[in-house]
Amino acid sequence: MVDSYASITFVQAFEDTENELKNNLPPWEKATFSEKLYIFAIKSIILLPVIVVLFIISSTYTIYLAFYIIPILIDNNNRPEVYFWHTDSEKTSAAIRAIIFIIFLTWNIFWLLISLYKASKTDPGSIPRTLEWDIILEDSSESSTEKVTIEKRKDGSQRTCNHCQLRKPDRCHHCKQCDRCILKMDHHCNWIANCVGNNNYKYFFLVVFYGATSLILFVSTFWESVVICLCDDSNSEVFMLFIVTVYALVFLLSITVVAFMFFHIWLMWNNFSTIEFCEKKRAKSNNFDKSPYSQGAYNNFKENLGNNPLMWFLPFGYEKSKDSGLFFNTKKY
Repeated sequence: MVDSYASITFVQAFEDTENELKNNLPPWEKATFSEKLYIFAIKSIILLPVIVVLFIISSTYTIYLAFYIIPILIDNNNRPEVYFWHTDSEKTSAAIRAIIFIIFLTWNIFWLLISLYKASKTDPGSIPRTLEWDIILEDSSESSTEKVTIEKRKDGSQRTCNHCQLRKPDRCHHCKQCDRCILKMDHHCNWIANCVGNNNYKYFFLVVFYGATSLILFVSTFWESVVICLCDDSNSEVFMLFIVTVYALVFLLSITVVAFMFFHIWLMWNNFSTIEFCEKKRAKSNNFDKSPYSQGAYNNFKENLGNNPLMWFLPFGYEKSKDSGLFFNTKKY
């Protein structure tokens, strides 16, 4: 849901500018110096959320390493009494735990960054420019604004895209920010500077999953450093404020990201996209928790994460067929 609010903000702020960039500015090779500066500024704004995500990842990892892991591993006989370990056996146990924690966190961050890259760089899927998806006129003598399509909405109206001038498959929506139709569109996510759709949903979910598990590890262990920091009179007030502020911000972020992860697990369980969930919520549907595209929980997860369950939590093994995202089995409730 955070992505939805962010998307609205960015659409309102940059939609006109992006249209101007597309319509009035030449390609980079032919642009003047001032035009290149303008293009660079727009691209930087679009990539700003991604840069923020990378900053949060790197700074949180560094803080965890510097103020939790390293103090445990350093052999310091002059530790304040507020530390939780004093005997050699306690220090050894704490060091073993610290090594396990940093290995687990590093593993998570590694896959998080790969998933973030693949979610950002993978084309989410678009309508093929083939005769099958061209708009078919009811009468060749009529204007091109009158369209007919095989897919129908519930009210019987035609599903076509006036922008792309193509027939729209089920679950396909036009993204204003990407300026094209996206197959099985979930939402546009500014945090990855890309749409989340048929071909990259798994990578997006893994970004959320590894982000959530990393934050859970941070929150569930870093509290020791907070307690030690507050109880150690040798620390400055500025340092105490810094440690407490970092922990509070990460704690709040973890609540948001973990809730977002469980929300998407629920969506996959029921084979909803975020857009479909919001549409049902707005319509106050009687079958609020039932999707016409659901084929059972296991098959729903396979559709969203890949056919091999052993690869569900790795950003690989997500090959899509040629017709994937174009046709779906449905059932009525």
